[in-house]
Amino acid sequence: MVLSHNLPGITAGRNMSKNRAKLSKNLEKLSSGYRINRAGDDAAGLAISEGLRWEINGVEQAKRNIQDGICLTETADGAMQEINAMLIRARRLSTQAANGTYSEVERRALQEEIDEIKAEINRITASTRFNGVELFPREPKQDSIIDNSVEIYPVTYLPDWVDGGKAMDDKAQTDNWSTTHDYTGTRTDSAGNTQTVTGTVTLNHAAARLDFSKLNADNKEELIGTGFYCTCITCNNHYSVKFTEGTGSNRVVSGSHYVYEIGIDQVQSGEDLVNAILKGLGAGSNGIANPMSHYTMWRADPNQPDQLILYDDRSSGSQPPELNGLTGIQWSNPPWSNQSFGTSTRPNSTSGMFGRGVAYEPGTWKPPVKPPEPDLYLQIGASSKEQLGILLPRVSVDILDLKDVSVRTLEEANASIEIFENAIDHVSSERGRMGACEKRLEHAYQSQAVASENLTQAESRIRDTDMAEEMVNYTKNNILLQGAQSMLVHANMFPQNVLKLLS
Repeated sequence: MVLSHNLPGITAGRNMSKNRAKLSKNLEKLSSGYRINRAGDDAAGLAISEGLRWEINGVEQAKRNIQDGICLTETADGAMQEINAMLIRARRLSTQAANGTYSEVERRALQEEIDEIKAEINRITASTRFNGVELFPREPKQDSIIDNSVEIYPVTYLPDWVDGGKAMDDKAQTDNWSTTHDYTGTRTDSAGNTQTVTGTVTLNHAAARLDFSKLNADNKEELIGTGFYCTCITCNNHYSVKFTEGTGSNRVVSGSHYVYEIGIDQVQSGEDLVNAILKGLGAGSNGIANPMSHYTMWRADPNQPDQLILYDDRSSGSQPPELNGLTGIQWSNPPWSNQSFGTSTRPNSTSGMFGRGVAYEPGTWKPPVKPPEPDLYLQIGASSKEQLGILLPRVSVDILDLKDVSVRTLEEANASIEIFENAIDHVSSERGRMGACEKRLEHAYQSQAVASENLTQAESRIRDTDMAEEMVNYTKNNILLQGAQSMLVHANMFPQNVLKLLS
């Protein structure tokens, strides 16, 4: 028997502390309802559970977003329903006016009612909103732009990350570009003596610049089908570059215009793209492109090779004084063949047109049919890619072609019947499209409701406490704690036996 160390007491105390800790965790889980209250309870389970929680929250918000979208489509449909009723009334008035039994005065009265119907349609389309969002855009989605002798489709516009600077915004060569040339010439003085003169001059040119420095593997595909154009400085011919799949280049003649298709499969950087453009245009070592070798120069910026420079090789400034009186001038470094000063093509002038998009002869090309870009997007899921685009209806008087509709004469009344029929068909089509969108949103809502239910169940399995199982553990640990306390009392009685030996 020993007195200094009560080993049975130490053992009983240790077990009592362990059982007390377990009992404390049982109480914590039973009182909170969670199996995981801190990362130490189940680190992996906590990480999975937290991920499920934010996804559940995102799905719940998406459900509310979808309900807002349904309300938006219902609001638009309600307005179009009234527009449709007015168009039916207007068609009836047209049919009435087409009868030969009405006088000019009576037709004027019918026309006044039709005019009021048109005014109300415009008022509805202009004022109908959902939370401040206009539901009836007054302009149709743009298909193409006819610019003088060319047709340019927005679908061929360069991506916004391609920087064209001021020239792109102004659609002209409104930037500056400078070149430096060595020259040699002769000058004859008043005494008839001939002198050879050499020197260097810097010339300014009207220019446009395209910056492709942001090109990378992620956005390269956005270039496919897009491009840019410029005009000949001295004629109305348009020259376009269009980026395509594949390698090499191909020239397409479109009337008096030219489209150079540049394959970009092997392009990896902005510098590669500029080189592919110059190679595809047949550029020589001096940067002169064929057939644009008259006055327009295409060249990579030597200081920033991922930028393409288009400029008028004639100087936009006046002749430098040091060239006055020189004859037989020879230019080098690089040679300058278009020896002209003070041309009408200067920065900020309207000559040298330049812009986004590929220019075609009108009617020679149509882009692949694809849905127009949506007017707004609904976030219908927890991830950033779960979006639904909505193309809002277009039912204004101008779009319905009702602006000049008239029933003042028998002939006009007869013609207006078909006009209103077409308008009714258009509004019915727009209502059907919005109804289909509403139905899709309803399905999306049900899908997200099921997803929320399943995700909540999965999160519950990981994080929630099984109350029955935890109660069993609580009872077990409570009994063990009481047993440990009792044994500790008995263990503390052992040292008292030493007193019997000392007495």
